[in-house]
Amino acid sequence: MAGVRTLTRKSLVINLFHLPRNRRAPEPLDLPPPQCPVLGLAGQSLQQRYVSFIAQAVGTLPPVQAAALREVGQPLARELLSKAVDLGSSKGHELSDEIYWLVQCAAIVSLYADGPQSAAFAGYRKHVDYYQGMARFAAQVEAFQCYVDANGQPADEVDIHSRSEDDRYRLLVTPWEAASSHWVYCPRIIDTRQGTCLLAFEDRRWSADISTWVSAWQVELTLRKYPGNQARRSVQVVIDCDQRLAQAGTLAEIELSELESVVDALLNGADPA
Repeated sequence: MAGVRTLTRKSLVINLFHLPRNRRAPEPLDLPPPQCPVLGLAGQSLQQRYVSFIAQAVGTLPPVQAAALREVGQPLARELLSKAVDLGSSKGHELSDEIYWLVQCAAIVSLYADGPQSAAFAGYRKHVDYYQGMARFAAQVEAFQCYVDANGQPADEVDIHSRSEDDRYRLLVTPWEAASSHWVYCPRIIDTRQGTCLLAFEDRRWSADISTWVSAWQVELTLRKYPGNQARRSVQVVIDCDQRLAQAGTLAEIELSELESVVDALLNGADPA
């Protein structure tokens, strides 16, 4: 038939030769929050503002109580989300991974600017949760959730006593007054990257009065127990957060799950073994 081109085996082979071969499937997203990759489509200025805000937020205790931080963070979160919406509506960019990263950045900014219990943060978080059922994004969404769990404690319930240099590990305390002018700082240590609690005491009478980070992963605690006639006695322990082990006195490699009973025995002069 005139005007109709017949495909021969030779022309088919030539056409197939030009098709891309061995194309790898996109890698799953995997980057510990609050980090994000370079956002080429979003623009360098917007990403620099995000990085600057996070650096300021993690150094403000508690961040949600800083009015200046809210004034900067709330419009920044809106801009990040707006840019994600623009990319999602733009032909050629609607499948870009940058959309997710912008959404996650917006939610993290809102976490610090609005607070974990706020309606504003809940709205931003829903955009991140949308990706939870997608295989490539599932691990990243889980990492975001762990970050929120570790950094979203209500300000009136817990204080950050100290933190490692890279802010991965934090010593949190819940203060309460055991007697007149006798405050107890019940401690726990969290891993902000994994969103897990490494150490917590069942007995609320334990107090971490002094903490010193001797390295990026080791913290020395001075532990005391209130109330009672041993208020002035203390036990020095060193926590290895990376290895999840502790040292107390002459005892080394103590499992953190066993540390409370060990230091209790040391405080009472008994043999912890």
